[in-house]
Amino acid sequence: PPEQAAALVAEMEPDEAAEALRDLATEERSEILELMEDEDRHKIEGLLEFDEEAAGGFMTPLLVTALPTDRVSSVRARLAEAAEHGTDIDAVVVVDEIGRLVDDVSLFRVATAPGTATMAGLCSDEPPVTVAPDDEVRSVAEALTESRRSSVLVVSDERVLGRILADDVIDALLPGRVRRHFPRLLQ
Repeated sequence: PPEQAAALVAEMEPDEAAEALRDLATEERSEILELMEDEDRHKIEGLLEFDEEAAGGFMTPLLVTALPTDRVSSVRARLAEAAEHGTDIDAVVVVDEIGRLVDDVSLFRVATAPGTATMAGLCSDEPPVTVAPDDEVRSVAEALTESRRSSVLVVSDERVLGRILADDVIDALLPGRVRRHFPRLLQ
């Protein structure tokens, strides 16, 4: 039933939910989305707007953000609040007062810094690794490989839209082998 499907989709990470819903007919997808809470529905609908073969189509919008003036101790508290999404968070996105990207600080740096330090003190002189929402999977894979990072940020007009983790790139490159087939989950 659609109610059961909506509950199942709501429990998924947004990028996985969008991927699963793409397998459904438009009518079924709309019915399930209508039964979801607004916040979850809006995140998933935002992802569905992007081509599934483009960076925006397989990014996760789940981010932990901080201002340069934020103390590391407060950022650690935000990370603890996001613990249920731990597999999708490998860094903290540092943005300025109007939301423009400043840096992408690894969890290791956050974990090993003194709690009294500010995020500005953890920012690098090197620009963070970014891709555009319409970049193809291969371009994302190249950026990830060249950077030796475990993720890249998806950015448009200096604003961070989401993050793509290495496992998401593998899923996108090997869709026939690792893709979850949502219709089968409902049978």
